Amino acid sequence: MKNYYHTFIVIVFGIIAFFGLFSILLPEKGYSENENRYLKQFPKVQAKNVLSGDYQEQFEKSFSDQFLGRDAWMKGATTVKRAAGFQEVSGVYFGKSGHYITKTVQEDIDQKRYLRNLRYVEYLGETCGGAASTILVPSPGTVLRDKIPNHAPYYNADEMYHEAGIVLKKAKNVDVRSEIKEYAKQNQVYYKTDHHWTLLGAYAAYSAYCDANQMVKHTYGYFAAKKISEDFLGTTYSKIMPLNAQKDTMYAATNVPPATVVYDGMERSGIYDVEKLTQKDKYGYFFGGNYGEVSITMNEKAEKKLLVIKDSYANSFVPFLMESFDQITMIDLRYYKKSVQKLLEENNYGQVLVLYELSNFAQDTNLYKLVY
Repeated sequence: MKNYYHTFIVIVFGIIAFFGLFSILLPEKGYSENENRYLKQFPKVQAKNVLSGDYQEQFEKSFSDQFLGRDAWMKGATTVKRAAGFQEVSGVYFGKSGHYITKTVQEDIDQKRYLRNLRYVEYLGETCGGAASTILVPSPGTVLRDKIPNHAPYYNADEMYHEAGIVLKKAKNVDVRSEIKEYAKQNQVYYKTDHHWTLLGAYAAYSAYCDANQMVKHTYGYFAAKKISEDFLGTTYSKIMPLNAQKDTMYAATNVPPATVVYDGMERSGIYDVEKLTQKDKYGYFFGGNYGEVSITMNEKAEKKLLVIKDSYANSFVPFLMESFDQITMIDLRYYKKSVQKLLEENNYGQVLVLYELSNFAQDTNLYKLVY
């Protein structure tokens, strides 16, 4: 019996050693389409890095990213943990009804940064003469609280919305929670395998935004939503890769006015990137992903102009607004290198909208750019 045990141990360690060795010797992988991110490369050996411990830390992270058969190991590990009764793996909750929801707890929220970011937005509202609005999109776990495992921790979004209501005066705080929750009673407003909202979730926010700004709004049916994919597996799926994941169905608004679209200075055809539907990151179908500046012109006279300062949630939201404006400019502060204040000075924007998912807004390190 003891010999069998020793043989088993040798085989297990031999397999791990084999995969580990070839993970180092084989050419490094640069990009993971499944995870939609660039993988960490092995660091160069430098004396100062080795002595400080930085090399060891970087090597460990790179080794994890470059490990041979990484996706298969992830699937196996998730399967085992799920069978063992784990409610969460790699920062993702196994939610009810096939939902995989990112675990965000109170400790993940930097309260000082959140309040500072709110003040940056309020300053923007002051420079816009009160023409600014803010939509802090509720995290999936806020709306789908009943889908999260019982007693699983989640951050206090209600308190954060309360604080936003106190700070944001000039930059009108448009609270879209009630609208989205109402739609969520009978509809899917967030993808099951991704952190983004569905087209219907984005429409619910559009409806609340129009009401808050006394704008004419159209019904969901007016936009002629078209099915664009039935096999979407998004970002939360990619973190854990469960074997029995239910693929999401995606829709896009088709009844939108024709427009000239310029992405970071390059004109391209339309607001949708059909090629993305053949790739893992299908949410990139909306505007092809994220760019520093996207200019959408429906009318060359451009009398009614909107500036949207955003994260990726805005990509499926903005098409609903195209009929309401002559020109819409979207900027993503992660990639936008110019002066926001100068952009405001040079353009007569009738409205400015800051749209971020709440927990992302709280942790964002680029909102200081709003004051420069």
